[in-house]
Order: sequence, then C-alpha cells, then structure tokens
Amino acid sequence: MRRLIAALLLFASPAAADMVMLGDLHIEAPMLRATAPNAPVAGGFLRIENTGDTGDTLIAASIAGDIARRVELHEMAMNDGVMSMFEVEGGIALPAGEIVVLAPGGLHIMLMGLQEPLVEGDTHSVTLTFAEAGEITLDFPVLSLGEIRAAVEEAGIMGHGDMKHGDDDHSHHGN
Repeated sequence: MRRLIAALLLFASPAAADMVMLGDLHIEAPMLRATAPNAPVAGGFLRIENTGDTGDTLIAASIAGDIARRVELHEMAMNDGVMSMFEVEGGIALPAGEIVVLAPGGLHIMLMGLQEPLVEGDTHSVTLTFAEAGEITLDFPVLSLGEIRAAVEEAGIMGHGDMKHGDDDHSHHGN
C-alpha cells in the first residue's frame, strides 16, 4: 500500500509526464531536489515498475559532469523515533510485477559532495544501472522543495516527518 500511495504522489508531480522503458522496466517521474548554495547533498527520485516475470535490482546511479563527488542509493527510515538515512546494501530490489518508488522520506538517489547547487528549472543527466536490464541515462529535472511538497499535499499524504526534514537548513540531507 505504501508503494501505491507513493506512486500516486509521483504522478502528481510535473516531472511525471514521460515514461521510458528499459526491457521490462517502466521508468518515470525522475526529479532532483533543488538545493541552496553550498548544500553538500541532494536527493533524486523516480518511479520504476517491473512488468516482467523476474526481479531486477537498481545497483548504481551516476550524474553527468562534475556536479557530485559521489552518488549512492539510500533509504530513510524511522529507528526508535529517530529518522536515519543509510546506503542500501546491494542495491534497490525491483521485484517482478511490482512498483518501486524512490521518494522523499524513503528510498532515494543521494548526490553527495555537490560541487554546485542544483537550480530549479535545470535538468541533469543521470545514468541508472540495473543488474539485469543494463544502463539507461535519463534527464532529471530539478524541482523546488515547494514543488515536491505540493505533489505530496495534492496526493493527500505526508511522508516521514511531514517532509519538514531540512526545511530551514537545506544543507541537511537534501531529500
């Protein structure tokens, strides 16, 4: 149910217009969160539907240029009442016949060591690497936190911590 709700969230986003297929994977709604100057990190989000009969795994992501020193696959989760973020070991599983959503407050792409801010309205090329389907490079538009929040509110749900994580300090986790 959480994945279905998150999917509805991303469909409300302005980034949700185009779907790309890579084998049995339907990939849509790629987006990056805009950052303040000097922010060290940013989050990347998208929706992946595996329409095939076998599972796959998102094993890596990279961004074109010298924008970030490192890109990792992360998850945010509540642990004993505290929000924590950690790298996903072995990649993000994409079970056969399921939708996996990378969204604020959950699974996401983490851009670390930003060399420049991500500016709302810009677009950056991000390459996704899957264990079975291979690689694909997509354009990820940069959206403001307000646009991301509007998509959440339009869907009628709020994420972990009501998406207040990092509102005042954009240098926090970036997602």
